[in-house]
Amino acid sequence: MSSKLEQFANSGFMKKIQAFSVKLSQSPTFGTISVGMGGTMGLIMIGAVVQILCAIGGLAFGWKAGTPIYDLLYLPYELTMGLLGLFMSFTLAYNYAKRLGVKATIQSGFTSMVCFIMVCAPLETMTTEAGTTVRALNVASLGANGIFCAILIGLISVRITKFSIDHNWIIRMPDVVPEGILNSFNSIIPSGINIFLWYGLAQVISTLTHGTLTLGSLITTVISTPLSYLVSPIGMIFIVIVYCLSWFFGIHGGSVVFTAIMPIYIAAFATNAELAAAGKELVFNPIFLYGCLTIVGGSGNTLPLCVMGLKSKSKQINAVAKASLVPGLFNINEPAIFGFPIMYNPILLIPFILNSLVIMGFMYIGYTFQLIGLPQVLIMTTLPVGIQQFMSTLDWRNLVFVALMFPVAYFIYLPFYKVYEKQCIAKEEAENAELGE
Repeated sequence: MSSKLEQFANSGFMKKIQAFSVKLSQSPTFGTISVGMGGTMGLIMIGAVVQILCAIGGLAFGWKAGTPIYDLLYLPYELTMGLLGLFMSFTLAYNYAKRLGVKATIQSGFTSMVCFIMVCAPLETMTTEAGTTVRALNVASLGANGIFCAILIGLISVRITKFSIDHNWIIRMPDVVPEGILNSFNSIIPSGINIFLWYGLAQVISTLTHGTLTLGSLITTVISTPLSYLVSPIGMIFIVIVYCLSWFFGIHGGSVVFTAIMPIYIAAFATNAELAAAGKELVFNPIFLYGCLTIVGGSGNTLPLCVMGLKSKSKQINAVAKASLVPGLFNINEPAIFGFPIMYNPILLIPFILNSLVIMGFMYIGYTFQLIGLPQVLIMTTLPVGIQQFMSTLDWRNLVFVALMFPVAYFIYLPFYKVYEKQCIAKEEAENAELGE
């Protein structure tokens, strides 16, 4: 097995992928994205722990959204993962400014945050139950589903700032002024230009869509609308690929794909629920194949990746695997996607997509030959690996199917993981050598 892995690692295909991966990692832009994601890992872990606690409470005590104890526990998630895009807009801009030599690093981060809010979550006028009119932010757009916009705005806004400073579009101050104050004044005009441009873009989108869309929701709509017409066994292949590619580019795959298929998804479950209640035979709907994406460890079935990383000689992979394992058991895999990372990582993108497609093939065979139970109970919450598949079908065979799919995903990830691990170890050894360790 090891010799075959070595042959695969040294194949022309993998050498090209590795070269492309190294080229991306050395790029200031993609290096910034990786560092920006890493800067939010602490918040991601807090959000994952909260999700796990709420999931356990739901199973053990029946806690659910709307109950005081659930809402109280869930608040830290809403203030961490629920604002992940906002925080990432700062970390990306801050680190990109440092890489490009822009001294106003903190100011660049704040400018990016302001522009991100204006574009993705503009103020909305609301009327309270008391009849009072208030202005409020729609914070639902500032979470993981806003990451792509955070990346876009973080990078472009810093480029605009650098362009402005390089062309002396700044307020000049005497040299005796402390550097911190000097940087603040130097960023006034660049920040104003950024705000003007991004706010103008937000207003154009709002005007053209009669106030129904923002930049973030526009991107989601453009991608998701065609997907709603692809609900067929063959079409589901395309949907799975779009889902995984969305995560790779920093777009929340679930938000894009599930937005398009949700009406069909809910209707399919409702149909089988009615048939089950009437004692009739359940029917297969291709939309059920969507479950192939989250059978073992959340989006892209990353739990096997976390398990194999526990014994890695790479400090980065080992640390991420330890942090991601328990959340992965609860089908929460943001720590894995942002930590390894899988985003903007072409080596891990291949098995990320491939294992889902292979599992979908096995799932289709299972449904076709009645080897596994068809879904009938709609569950819209996070549950541990295997529990969700059992509770949605009430069939023990689906638990066995999950167990069988773990080694399938494991061996699909393994050769690509070995190549990536080798790359990480070499990078860490080079960094240690520079430090004289």
